[in-house]
Amino acid sequence: MKVSRPALLACLAIAETSAERTFPSRHVVRQYSVSNRGNNSVASIFGSNGTFSIKGTTTAPGVIVLDYGRDVEGHPTFEVVSATGDTSCLEITYSETETVLDGFYMSDGPLALAAAMDTYRVNQYNVTGPSLHTNRLIQGGFRYQKLNLSTPGELVLKNVGVKPTIPTMSLDQLPGHFETSDEDLNRIWKVGARTIQLNDIPANSIPSFWQISSEGALVESQAPQVLSGLVAATLMQYRLAFEVKPTVKGFGFSVLADTLNSGIYISCNIANGSVSAYFGSGEDGVPLGSGTLPSNVTLGVWHEVAATVNMTNIAVSIDGLSVLQFVQTSAFVGSFGLGASFGHAAIFRNLSATKLTGEEIYSASLMDETFFDDFLIGTNPADSTVDGSKRDRIAYAGDLDIALISSLASTNGVNYIKGTLDLLGSFQLTPGFFAPTAKIQQDPLSTPIETNLTGLIGYSFNLLTAAANFYKRTGDADIPKEWAPKAVRMLDWAHSQVLPENGLLNISDATFGGDWNYYDPAQVGVVSKFNMVYAYALQECIPLFADGGVDTQPYVARLVSLRAAITKNLWSDELTAYYVSESIQNGFGQDSNALAILAGVTTSSHTSFSILNTLQKLSMPNGPLAFSEGATTSGFAKYISPYASAYHLRAAFESKDSDSAMALLKSLWAPMANPQGVNYTGCFWETLDASGAPGLGKQTSLCHAWASGPTGELSEHVLGVKAVAPGYSEWRVDPLTLGLDWAKGKIPVPMGEISVAWNATDGVIRAMEVSSPQGTMGTVVLPCSGQGSTLKVNGRVVSDNGSFPVTGGEPFVLSYDL
Repeated sequence: MKVSRPALLACLAIAETSAERTFPSRHVVRQYSVSNRGNNSVASIFGSNGTFSIKGTTTAPGVIVLDYGRDVEGHPTFEVVSATGDTSCLEITYSETETVLDGFYMSDGPLALAAAMDTYRVNQYNVTGPSLHTNRLIQGGFRYQKLNLSTPGELVLKNVGVKPTIPTMSLDQLPGHFETSDEDLNRIWKVGARTIQLNDIPANSIPSFWQISSEGALVESQAPQVLSGLVAATLMQYRLAFEVKPTVKGFGFSVLADTLNSGIYISCNIANGSVSAYFGSGEDGVPLGSGTLPSNVTLGVWHEVAATVNMTNIAVSIDGLSVLQFVQTSAFVGSFGLGASFGHAAIFRNLSATKLTGEEIYSASLMDETFFDDFLIGTNPADSTVDGSKRDRIAYAGDLDIALISSLASTNGVNYIKGTLDLLGSFQLTPGFFAPTAKIQQDPLSTPIETNLTGLIGYSFNLLTAAANFYKRTGDADIPKEWAPKAVRMLDWAHSQVLPENGLLNISDATFGGDWNYYDPAQVGVVSKFNMVYAYALQECIPLFADGGVDTQPYVARLVSLRAAITKNLWSDELTAYYVSESIQNGFGQDSNALAILAGVTTSSHTSFSILNTLQKLSMPNGPLAFSEGATTSGFAKYISPYASAYHLRAAFESKDSDSAMALLKSLWAPMANPQGVNYTGCFWETLDASGAPGLGKQTSLCHAWASGPTGELSEHVLGVKAVAPGYSEWRVDPLTLGLDWAKGKIPVPMGEISVAWNATDGVIRAMEVSSPQGTMGTVVLPCSGQGSTLKVNGRVVSDNGSFPVTGGEPFVLSYDL
């Protein structure tokens, strides 16, 4: 139901807890995340203080929108003080933006990708009297909550809010800290840290997706979650059978579905007597066929359902009667799952799948929770970092490569990163590359996956750099033991794909050639991005190999050869950049060229500064486009990517290019971090369009961990704290001032914390203090002293020799007097 917006939305002051308020038919309450810890260890977050009334009439619903001020997540909860009249149709809707909340009945859902959150962003309640409601399933990130009473009655409510499942420590109390004379940068750092918080999922915090009763498995308004595993994902011909007792409106199931639950969805709507098929994960998909249900298919009665799948031909029967037959060309391979469309509910039992020749593929009675692991619908056994709070709530290797550094610099989420590395690292395939993603409701695999295909091949390299970066910053002694063998297998596979005629990595199968920009054409052949991430992974893994007992010489030699081959073959003098690929030589990518800098590919003739200067051509008022015009004319989207820009920002910092770094921070991240922004969520976004709006429609994730890059980069470059040896046993402080007047902060390290505070004038540091933990050794880079100036450390005049050694635990106080 779409409700018209009044011309003026009044904002209410926070009232006393005991106050009762009655709102007109449409009202926005802006309470900005009022918290109350009560008797629980985690604070509830309330969207409204006090008690309020919502009243529907025969002519208009009562509508209240609660604004939490920034994204929150968790189990929605509310208390009914009283109910009068007809209160049987209360709907509560969730959204990251008010525009989407008002513009779409389903808001920014449904979200069928995983069982880590409620499928639908609309929940329905038949309220009969005073009660306390707490949703069983989690609503992922949302800022706005709309309550809509569409029946003629009145509800008095209080404590409308959410019980978070994620860490909620105040940003001012985090292990890491960052503050400067520039408020934009301060907000950026905090918003990145908050983005990390919302994407850190504590172990055992996700509830089981389904409920088990004495009759079977109860499914209510939930998209099918498919049978997991390699065999299931490659099914093309099978017969599915199950028993179902529809209890509300109907039931659904899917066949030929991929790991993200998109395939052929079949909905049996007993309420209107129809059966329909869609391509997608629910009734919002593309219609493929429909039919009429027999009159004896009713609610409250057990029925036997069978579906025969023969690639393009699908036939469905209920109680032995054919109800739907159709031919489709939308999906040809995939798994199966059971579910229920919005507002539907059913109990399932005795599920089986067989080959068309009769051999069993799978069977389960569905009478207990033993099958939950098969469909990844149980809880999450380990701390994990996921891609987005709203969606997908899945672990992605590429996302982790960016989120990791920001996490360690702010929340110190060591356990979350380690849990994610353990899970993703176990998804190594027998040739050596990895699956790019893993759902977090499972333990790490015990053996490699026996298949020779993967997607998003760049993510396999990203995963290696993530593991190497984790080792560098934590000194976890298990990482070289666990990851050096994995990295050897991956990098040896990559070496086997290098063309002898030019020394470059060649991707021959388009299945491998997707990337973070899944909406763009897959890239095959010699692709700059894949060669750059290969070089970056080689470079970052060499210290890991040295400590893991691997002979580094072959990998050093490969890196040297690869850098030379990239420079010789992929550089364009016309573009003054590395082009996209051999097939797209008139365009360049932002991330591939940034990675060239990070991987040491640049040379004296193709310098880091010349590349960064070229990347300025991508600049828009709201941030840089991810690809140049030559690439967009070849089918690449004109989007702004905080993910690609995170590598760009890192390259600018590593090159000490203050202008490029500040331009990125101010144009792209500062507007997202501005509380006055129309789509502000207190978090960073997945993708933007050229105008600076959410780029992928209403389901764009506006709390996406891969966008958090500035938090880690600001800590490591503006504070200047870098690990020289694993675990910061040796460290270096070399701040980049960015023209700021002052900066201060701290980075958590295994032995404690390293804190830095400095003041600067005209870009030159005049005073600095560094504290560090005992048992470490460090070096502080000194500012260049001018004629007639005095440089003092701990009160003693020192000569300007470029750096000063520091013993951990001892004070370091620098003053520089002109």
